[in-house]
Amino acid sequence: MKTFTCKEIMNGEGGCDEAFEAETAMDIAKQSATHFMNSTDEAHKPMREMMTSSPSEEEQKKWWDWFNSEWDKTSEG
Repeated sequence: MKTFTCKEIMNGEGGCDEAFEAETAMDIAKQSATHFMNSTDEAHKPMREMMTSSPSEEEQKKWWDWFNSEWDKTSEG
């Protein structure tokens, strides 16, 4: 199991201290997506807007590549 905070998932560009724990990067992404889409505050706005703006495949891949590298660097807790 690995744990990431909302702030870590947003790469320090907003977010909050809520933590997500899962066995896979995809499960963390799913949990956090629900969190972002249910938020209404300014701290989550950048990620919410990115998700609702129909990001291109290139933008999605760029984020996944970044997040997977962060996943690989994080030790299981």
